[in-house]
Amino acid sequence: MRFLALALTLSLLLGGIARAEIFQWRDANGKLHFGDRPPEDAQTQTVTPDISPQLKELEINVKRQDFTLSGDLQQQTLDNISNIYQRYRRDFGLDLHGTAEVNLYLIEKQDDFQQWMVDRIGTSSRHYAGVFIPATNEVAVWQWAEDERQVAQTILHESSHVLLYQLSPSAPVWLQEGLAQYFQTLETQPDGRLKISALPDAQQRVQTWIEQQRLITLRQYLSLDDAQWRKMAHQLNAIPYTVAWATTAFLMSKPVGRATLRQMLQDLEKTHQRPTLQRIEHLYPGGISRLEYDFFRWAQSDMAPHWY
Repeated sequence: MRFLALALTLSLLLGGIARAEIFQWRDANGKLHFGDRPPEDAQTQTVTPDISPQLKELEINVKRQDFTLSGDLQQQTLDNISNIYQRYRRDFGLDLHGTAEVNLYLIEKQDDFQQWMVDRIGTSSRHYAGVFIPATNEVAVWQWAEDERQVAQTILHESSHVLLYQLSPSAPVWLQEGLAQYFQTLETQPDGRLKISALPDAQQRVQTWIEQQRLITLRQYLSLDDAQWRKMAHQLNAIPYTVAWATTAFLMSKPVGRATLRQMLQDLEKTHQRPTLQRIEHLYPGGISRLEYDFFRWAQSDMAPHWY
């Protein structure tokens, strides 16, 4: 009761201050004063406090909407963009110190989507279901699949890219792509929990490559610079994308892995330099050899969903 009375008193006082006018005046010596009760003979001016509105953490702007995902899927997808942003902040300690932004363009027809790409970047490709433009925080996705959940996943994938690019623009390509693939399967459950499932095709490819002894080692993979990674990807080689997802999903599956990713991204905020193999060796307990051992054990498991 004592606490309640104190809280009520403070509330009334603050409410009174918020409603009261504030004046400024100078005394006979020229000293400036502020208050709500100036002397009767003083020449006063009313002061209007400059109260800036609190910045939003994230703004999601639907700039073009040729189609709408049915039922609750549209709103769930927008909410999950916010959930991805919160995961970046909570799991990795990333903060823009301002308002992050995602500008969405939901385009129905592929031809219109390609024209949108040409207008923005001067080129297009029929292989793309979605694209992000980091300079303008834009995400464009066309209605490429009958299964709307796949379209929603594309929206989450590209939105993850544009968010991470704002929060950590120096992140290596493998991590950018790995996190985008990881978060694209995010779903909000009826009880409010978040579920992230394995990518079925990627999971199958990884396990097949392990059986056939074709999987690139993590030591080799993490040694690739961005140019080498992109060269592999442009050769329509599934390995760089699949291993990006697998490496990221593995690290996110256990506390020590999440701590390693967090420190890598924290290092990037300070130095803007990609994590070296030596740095990863230092961050992961047991070094790269232990990382590879743990990864291969995880990759041969059932890859259970992650819950948040």
